[in-house]
Amino acid sequence: MASRKQLWVDIGAGAALIGAMGILVYVLGGVLLPFLVSGLLAYLLVPVVDLLERGGLSRRGAVGALYGGFTALIVVSLMYVVPLLTHQIKTLHSSLPEYSSRAQDKLVALQENLEQRFPELKQYNLAETLPNKASAYLNEFFLRLPQLVLNVFTLLSVFVFIPILTWYLLVDGPAIKRALISLAPNRYFEPVLHLVHRVDRHLSSYLFGQSLEAMVVGLLSAIGYSILGVPYAIVIGILSGLANLIPYVGPAVGAIAALIVTVLEVGFTTKIFLVLLVAAAVQVMDNLWIYPMVMSRSLSLHPLTILAILIIAGSTFGLWGLLLGIPVFSVCRIFLQELAGVIRRQSTDVIQAASFSPSRQ
Repeated sequence: MASRKQLWVDIGAGAALIGAMGILVYVLGGVLLPFLVSGLLAYLLVPVVDLLERGGLSRRGAVGALYGGFTALIVVSLMYVVPLLTHQIKTLHSSLPEYSSRAQDKLVALQENLEQRFPELKQYNLAETLPNKASAYLNEFFLRLPQLVLNVFTLLSVFVFIPILTWYLLVDGPAIKRALISLAPNRYFEPVLHLVHRVDRHLSSYLFGQSLEAMVVGLLSAIGYSILGVPYAIVIGILSGLANLIPYVGPAVGAIAALIVTVLEVGFTTKIFLVLLVAAAVQVMDNLWIYPMVMSRSLSLHPLTILAILIIAGSTFGLWGLLLGIPVFSVCRIFLQELAGVIRRQSTDVIQAASFSPSRQ
């Protein structure tokens, strides 16, 4: 029974350690942010580095090749994509007053129509409230954007700290992992090794797959809306990709943004149907082709489970819950599975030891 008691003592100590680390991250969140971002990027890029390493490159050479590819991608983006994106954002910002006026006119007409049918809506004055709030939020965002971009700590983090930390995590990741595993007590070495391997494999695959899926959805949305001539198609595509970091959300967010811009530009025309058709096509491709292809080796969760996690985590923790709810749930599930396995094996050992012990007279 001493081993069973020791097991529960160790579980309590582990829970206390995890709680202390959580409090530390919460208190020092701003300072630790570059480390957390670097760890996330390392997790995202580990599958690519492993693939290059299996192709014959050394670990350091694989990371160097990856950084070289990213450098080339950044140069191309700075030459072609960023100027176009900057132009669209500036145009959108300058067009906000006109869009607000158009939206208010359409909402006034809609409100008058609705108030004739539902007189109780008069007290809300939606035609004035909604455009004013939306315009205020967008103006605040555009005013704060340069401050966020030009923040010294942000610039140092993006261009210095995070790339350097990510480099060392990718190059020395296996050694760091072995060093952390070696800290586990000998009696739990094998379960901890199995736990780290499962979490590492599943979490890395999920994050990489989710990021790749978001990029593809954003690219397809930008191409589709550009073909239709929807204004700010690149901005809408980036918005769709970022929103798709939350499963199933990206195409819907892109469709809403494209519909709003289309209605404000050309009104209710057949172009709205084409916008909906593009959004539906992207959603179908995501559900039937992109998601199964990039996530086939990732976490096996039923769609209803994913939706339940998103609802609960989103209502509890907001945006961070929507982004991190699924990976955190999956890590907790793997941890509980391994813990249950340890307890089950411990119980089996106790029963076997009791069955082979000499009977009392």
